[in-house]
Amino acid sequence: MITKMTDKELMDHYMLNAINGLGKRKIHALLQEYKSASDILSISDKEADKIFGPKTAESFKYAKSHWDKEKEYNKMLDLGIRIIPYDDESFPNKLRTIPDPPSCIYVKGKLPDDNLPSVSIVGARMCSEYGRYVARQFGLELAQAGIQIISGMAMGVDGISQKAALKAGCPSYGVLGCSPEFCYPDTNQDIYDMLCQNGGIISEYMPGTMPQARLFPQRNRIISGLSDIVLVIEARKKSGTQITVDMALEQGKEIFAVPGRITDRLSDGCNDLIRQGAGIALAPEDIISCFTGSIQESGICKHTGSSRSSGSNVRYQSLSPLEKSVLDAMDIYPISASEIAEKLEKDNIKEPVSVILQTLTMMQISGLIENQGSYYIKKIK
Repeated sequence: MITKMTDKELMDHYMLNAINGLGKRKIHALLQEYKSASDILSISDKEADKIFGPKTAESFKYAKSHWDKEKEYNKMLDLGIRIIPYDDESFPNKLRTIPDPPSCIYVKGKLPDDNLPSVSIVGARMCSEYGRYVARQFGLELAQAGIQIISGMAMGVDGISQKAALKAGCPSYGVLGCSPEFCYPDTNQDIYDMLCQNGGIISEYMPGTMPQARLFPQRNRIISGLSDIVLVIEARKKSGTQITVDMALEQGKEIFAVPGRITDRLSDGCNDLIRQGAGIALAPEDIISCFTGSIQESGICKHTGSSRSSGSNVRYQSLSPLEKSVLDAMDIYPISASEIAEKLEKDNIKEPVSVILQTLTMMQISGLIENQGSYYIKKIK
């Protein structure tokens, strides 16, 4: 039965989930039979020997005699973490209905709003500049439209999309393959801190659980479970992203993919998903249109859209006419100075390559563009 649990009930659930050998499936089955965590913890040693295997029975009996429920529960609270069991009214409804739901989740910060649309953005860790650009644009514009961004806080596409949403003042939620007090990867400490302030960190692993490779595939079902749509931006054909997609399909979620060049191995996974029937995301509007009527006036961002882009507009307006033309001629794909000169000439702007090179150097110093050998690309923050 779904109820608002008391501290005592939460302490019982915390203890129950800490017992070695009692996985989520076993806990769900026990709660069906015994109705409450307190009733399960009241099982006699003799009964425990009958219903559990030898190792689990020993762990169960040891926990009953040694576990200080109140002390351990308060240690968790001191970390800024709270436990939300499956039968608590705060447990996300979107997660409650998936196959193989967690028996509880641990949260630092807030949970996504069940009444608002949410999209998980996933993809390659070692993404290209194209992937960085697309992840940033989709993360930013979807969040500004009132869509909650869910991801795994990983390097690459996941973290970039979440950071874009957070820097716009919009909430995002990270699902970890370790307990919520650990930032993983540690290179994303800034994202972790922002998530704790404006969004939340979610895990099914109790405090003290260090990051382990074997735990990450399982957490992917929670990423997709909390989402209405899974958006894939750059992925190889065989990658961890495919695990999230497979779990999303099992959950009945809609899949979208951003297409890429057929010669680009980082786009093989996306192109293959599209070939199999995934939705094509050519712009954030393709995703936003799926939620027409459910995202208006959501108010989840802390400030308005007009102020978010004003800094970029002011900077662009301060450029010289030639700098503006050079920037407009560039793309997120590398381009040479001679190719830029050709594009400018088509627009009736005739400047020697030497002048263009000098302009490119000044723009590089200003942080507007990046140099890759003899090629240049727009700089993606």
